[in-house]
Amino acid sequence: MRAPCPGWWHLGVRVAGVRRGLLSSGGPWRGTSAGSWSRSALFVTSPAGPEEGRKRGNKPLKEWTLIVSPFGQLKVRLPCHVTVRPLDPLRYPDADRALVTVSGVDSSLPQGVDLDRLQVKYDEALKEMMIVSDHMDSKAAVVVKTPMKFGIHKIHVRTKGGKVICLGTLHGNADIHAAEKSSVNIEKLQGTSIKISTEDGLLKTKYLYAESSFLSSTAGDILLGSIHGDTTLQTKTGNITVESSDGCLKASTRRGEIDVYVNQVRKVDLKSQKGSITVKVPASLKAYLQLSGSKVDVSPEIQLQETQCAPKEGHITITGHMNQMNERDKWIKADTQDGTVHLKSQSWFQSIKLQVP
Repeated sequence: MRAPCPGWWHLGVRVAGVRRGLLSSGGPWRGTSAGSWSRSALFVTSPAGPEEGRKRGNKPLKEWTLIVSPFGQLKVRLPCHVTVRPLDPLRYPDADRALVTVSGVDSSLPQGVDLDRLQVKYDEALKEMMIVSDHMDSKAAVVVKTPMKFGIHKIHVRTKGGKVICLGTLHGNADIHAAEKSSVNIEKLQGTSIKISTEDGLLKTKYLYAESSFLSSTAGDILLGSIHGDTTLQTKTGNITVESSDGCLKASTRRGEIDVYVNQVRKVDLKSQKGSITVKVPASLKAYLQLSGSKVDVSPEIQLQETQCAPKEGHITITGHMNQMNERDKWIKADTQDGTVHLKSQSWFQSIKLQVP
């Protein structure tokens, strides 16, 4: 098979001791969950690579070929590893086929595994393809190849006790929830609306481009690289780190610390009850600042105009203008009840960790 076209990625869900879960797609991935949980799941996306079965040296146990509409949607609920790839457009120029292959992921999978309970069907009226089973061996692997225009503009993922990993770019509106100690690690997110939450696990993404994003964790850390758009971050006990922010940012934590580099500012609101807050800005940034904490430490490289200092009962608030005097629609507010607020100067080169001679 020829290499898939650029921009496609594969998706995998690995579940052990499953109760039930549904991943569905309909546009580079439209999806919902069945409302119940997969016990130990791994959701992985990455640029399409070698076929899963061949890569592991396993022979297919069963194969299906379905006639489908080029513009359809896919729904999958399986207690095993799932990989979704694009159909070869040169071999299938009409884009009217969907291929499903079941194989084992290691030699311990019984060759007589019961595949009769695996439902593979296509509803022509709904233009919907479904692959469903609650009883397959968790060591099995299912590879699905669909037409390229089975697009993916909505992603809905639920996992309990596992991981969600994306090694490439995840395009579309995403709704991802990882329960218990499940973590989320995504290379790049791009969409209109992004919603991601964890409970005790790490939430990490390197690039985030969205009009509106809401990322939260109960006890896990939130670690972000470069973020763009209107972003809200919340955690109760975890720390929040943003390597570069361009847009509106609202971040809050009860007992964690906040560390943010603000590259371009509109409105930035940072709050922590117990932890310290570190705000890093380029020396040329223009903004109004309001910094409040048990202690406020401003780097000497930063010059504030019209500075006012208001101490009150072990708490201090400093306000001032940075490189401008009039604009108030661009501001940074940092407020911690018991921690220290640090305002530091940092260049763009330092923010991307380049070594400048």
